[in-house]
Amino acid sequence: MSDGRDEAEADGPKSEPDLIALLGSRLCHDLVNPIGAVGNGLELLEMSPGDGKAEMSLIRESLDAAMARIKFFRLAFGPGTAALVTAREMRTTLDEMYGQTRTRVIWRDEAERSRAEMRLACLALTCVEVATPWGAEVEVVRNEAAWVIHVDAKRLRIDEPLWQTLGSAKLPADLKGSEVQFGILARLTRQLRRPVSVSADETHLSLIV
Repeated sequence: MSDGRDEAEADGPKSEPDLIALLGSRLCHDLVNPIGAVGNGLELLEMSPGDGKAEMSLIRESLDAAMARIKFFRLAFGPGTAALVTAREMRTTLDEMYGQTRTRVIWRDEAERSRAEMRLACLALTCVEVATPWGAEVEVVRNEAAWVIHVDAKRLRIDEPLWQTLGSAKLPADLKGSEVQFGILARLTRQLRRPVSVSADETHLSLIV
């Protein structure tokens, strides 16, 4: 004879999304644009009768952005370990990743922190990206207990049910590949018993994790 909890656990996996599959979709989607730009730059270089400096600059910027995003993904979606990541490394990665976008990320933290701790901040930033398709200024601070992320923008896209996922015990079954970070962050913070706080309006968002 099973109790209600056993039945709920048995039904849970059927209704929750496959985060691994969604993650693969997310990684492929986000790498298409910078790598595609590299291809465009090469095409221009092949057709250009000049010295190709402008085209080479486009290729270099796109490659830097693609490599920075891969480094960022390794922190956000890779295993959390005790290995340390410096503030300088984080700033360089974020500057290169967002350099060609309308978003600016200001990393205020000066400490070296473990990959496990940086993972939380990076996952939170990928959540913020969903709300800032038109660009924003994002400030990342670390207080004694949590990461505090402030977002200011002329316009934000806030999907309330999606953000509520971060504090929910159950993930929505219709979670998209572009939203997989919400599911991963929600599960990780529950495992670590880290409370999550979100407040937002049309132009401001604050995320504490």
